[in-house]
Amino acid sequence: MTQHCDILLEGGVVVTMDDARRVIERGVVAVRGNRIAAVGTQAELSGWRAQRIVDCSGQAVIPGLIDSHNHLFQVAGRGLGDGMALWQWLSEFMLPRAAGIRPQEAVAAVRVGALEAMSSGTTTIIDNHYAPNDTAATLQVAGALHDMGLRGAVARGVFGPFTDIARDNHLSPLLFQNSTRHEIDSMRECLAEWHSDRVQIWPSPINVIYNDQDLVQGLVQLADEFDVRWQTHCSEAAIDPEIYQQAYGLRPFIWMEKEGLLGHRASFAHAIWLDDAEIECSGARQCGIAHNPMSNQYLASGAMRLRDARAAGATVGMGADGAAGHLMDMFQIMRQMVYVQRLHTLDPEASFAEEAFELATRGGAQLAGLDAGCLEQGRLADIAVVSLRGAHMAPCFNPVANLVYCASGRDVTLTMVDGRVVYENGRATLVDQDEIVHEAHAQCKGLIERLDIPTRRRPSAPVR
Repeated sequence: MTQHCDILLEGGVVVTMDDARRVIERGVVAVRGNRIAAVGTQAELSGWRAQRIVDCSGQAVIPGLIDSHNHLFQVAGRGLGDGMALWQWLSEFMLPRAAGIRPQEAVAAVRVGALEAMSSGTTTIIDNHYAPNDTAATLQVAGALHDMGLRGAVARGVFGPFTDIARDNHLSPLLFQNSTRHEIDSMRECLAEWHSDRVQIWPSPINVIYNDQDLVQGLVQLADEFDVRWQTHCSEAAIDPEIYQQAYGLRPFIWMEKEGLLGHRASFAHAIWLDDAEIECSGARQCGIAHNPMSNQYLASGAMRLRDARAAGATVGMGADGAAGHLMDMFQIMRQMVYVQRLHTLDPEASFAEEAFELATRGGAQLAGLDAGCLEQGRLADIAVVSLRGAHMAPCFNPVANLVYCASGRDVTLTMVDGRVVYENGRATLVDQDEIVHEAHAQCKGLIERLDIPTRRRPSAPVR
């Protein structure tokens, strides 16, 4: 019986990530509209006919990768701020620069970061955007992601009033300009005005540690009201829980549990320094945790309790985390996840390639509330095709291991979102790639010069 679809991806190694974790040699994926119509061997799908057939021989066909936490505007400072721990990096480098960035500079950085992600097989980005975060700028960022063809959310980062914790820890007051009431009203305005079938806007108290507690509660209530998820930073630095407990008498996750704020809508960037009770809370309430192994290493923040959090029931995805990760390449981040866990525990079985690949696909989809993350009939057609032909990929006995340990975003030949090809053979298909790169160079150079940001930093210890 002949069946029809729009696109057939055929002849590749299909890494399904379905419940059975099937890997199909010389497999076929049929796409109809924005959904996967069928997945199987060439013999099983021999009766399918398509408007377009993509020869994927010598390549892997995988679920689109999901970046669970990023700050795309921070690409404007890529390569800068080196050699600082988190609180110093925030107070001396990132927050003052964020306070001075203009909307056109932020959007140019967002677009080039999103282009890099898309060309690296990422189909969904949760972009934690906090500068500028007025309604117009927030909608511009959401529009940029939508126009590029991506899926995801703009988690609008909110600072609110300048709290004692922020003041005592020397954070710049420049972003803590507005009252709790003003920020909640602005968040409501963003949620009411934005409409897209692929990109949402989420509330995001920027960091539970130094946000006003009333602000956190108000933003979570808005997420419930508008039926969206919310994201925040929590317990990234080792001192964070102690700072919070000194100020409020409770560790942050325990306070959120007490106030009824935890649940499947919530996702927490980093969540490295959780104690046993907090791990238990995160799992019992099925919270999401966006693990950022690249930035955790760069800022020397620590290694999250990955296996403990997953065993407790938390949903874990992975993220690139903006300028503190430098690259929007989820392949790099997957292997860093494995290496960090093994080095931290001195246990070679503390993590595996298959686990990293799962977090970058199924885990991210669950965190974001998406019907994606695996290649299965009825799922959203968010797909990437990755070349296996390079010398660095040969031989290929275990495709998942090769993808995690050997591949990079530069091996991606095609990215599909919602059934539409948005990147193919080195070029974006819906936007002017050259214009995006040129504008990013111009706008970000202007930002660095205008704010007089040093582009070299002398190491505090002699380089030998």
